Amino acid sequence: MPANAQATEDGTNPQVARVIARAREQAGLTSTDIAEIMGIGTRQVQNWAAGKGRPADNKRLRQLLDLQYVLDLLAELFDAEGSLLWLHARNRTLHGERPLDLLAAGRTDEVISLLDRLADGNL
Repeated sequence: MPANAQATEDGTNPQVARVIARAREQAGLTSTDIAEIMGIGTRQVQNWAAGKGRPADNKRLRQLLDLQYVLDLLAELFDAEGSLLWLHARNRTLHGERPLDLLAAGRTDEVISLLDRLADGNL
């Protein structure tokens, strides 16, 4: 999804809606999960999922695109249920923290680094 994605004439934004749909499909994330990661309300995620609007600032857009990147990495390693469990489970390599909590805290690079190591077989 390009950073300059524009809403259609009727005010909907199908590109952002597709990212939300993929998060639900690829990892079984709920609107609440996505809202917690992004630090916004659940209603806002539901609106985006319905194609109504997009992140108002670049920070939120980057968070959404980072989430998409993490989910793409997870899809290479796990099915949707495995991805959901991995995101919600405490992880010894992350010092007992949950990947979902790290994403919400803006520590996406730590999650990506761990996924890269898993993909490379370095754990």
